[in-house]
Amino acid sequence: MATSDMNASTVRTLADWGVFYKNNDDGKKAHNIIEVMDQSNSILDDITFMEASDTDGNRTLLRTKIPTVYWRQLYRGTPPSKSHVSLVKDPVGMLEGRSMIDLKLLEIHKDRMANYRLGEIKAFGESMRQELAKAIFYGDVKNNPLGINGLAMRYAYKDAPNVVDAGGTGAGCTSMYGVVWGERETFGIFPKGSTAGLKHEDLHNFDAYDENGNAFRATGDLVSWNVGLAVADWRPNVRVCNIPVDKLMLKKGDPGFVDLHRLTIIAKNKVPAEKRSRLIWYVPEIVMTALELQASDAGNVRLIYGDLFRSKNVPHLHGSAVRQCDAILETEAALGPVPAA
Repeated sequence: MATSDMNASTVRTLADWGVFYKNNDDGKKAHNIIEVMDQSNSILDDITFMEASDTDGNRTLLRTKIPTVYWRQLYRGTPPSKSHVSLVKDPVGMLEGRSMIDLKLLEIHKDRMANYRLGEIKAFGESMRQELAKAIFYGDVKNNPLGINGLAMRYAYKDAPNVVDAGGTGAGCTSMYGVVWGERETFGIFPKGSTAGLKHEDLHNFDAYDENGNAFRATGDLVSWNVGLAVADWRPNVRVCNIPVDKLMLKKGDPGFVDLHRLTIIAKNKVPAEKRSRLIWYVPEIVMTALELQASDAGNVRLIYGDLFRSKNVPHLHGSAVRQCDAILETEAALGPVPAA
């Protein structure tokens, strides 16, 4: 099926408008665009958001060592002791998207502009959701100082605490992430003194400039999202890593079969017992499919379908909801062991 590339430039042209509106009965009504670029990233529907401690991030004090206590005898003293804490700061990033339209187009297509701009705002919103979902998993300020830290860089080695190795090697791997949301576990953050969520601003009319520095009048919209991810307690989260994608369609008994039932039991039991009831699994499409296929094998994965928040018929694995997240890559490089000190 042939498609028209309407994103070849950063601004809409008259030719683009012709594609956008042609073949309509009256030539005035915009096409109903099929959003084929949308993804399933349910993690953004589940995440708990809280105001950060600072304008640029959130500080968390972690108790890293408890005091030493002693058995005492009569007429003998007890040595003093104390706990130890460390400070962790999770950053907030500024995610933005901006559209720009020549006012001459507004003059020519003024009866059509509102529908177009609303559609563009929706498209920018979906793009930002996808970028944030990707950052929640793979963000790392060492590689992108303007971004945020995600889950992968916090659970980055196959033999690290709360990481379970599925045995895959090479670049064709994927992961499952189990997360417990809450103010004492993992939560989204927004800058101190601001409000949460995606924001839209009508930029009204302004002077814009072409590549030669010549001005023209334009209008546009700004979509922004100031957001970060804080992990106050690493213990309630878990990652099953090194899942070999090319072996997920194997059946039980086949050489190389990936036993998701066994792996997820090991993983969930790493989460503190009192928090397991709030664990939610996030998986890519290929793992969701494998879980459901393995559920048909006697003695393997047992899935039931129930509700989660406002969603219906959500698969549940060992009592925990399973959500599809297209932001999780199916081309992850296999994780290695913790580097030697």
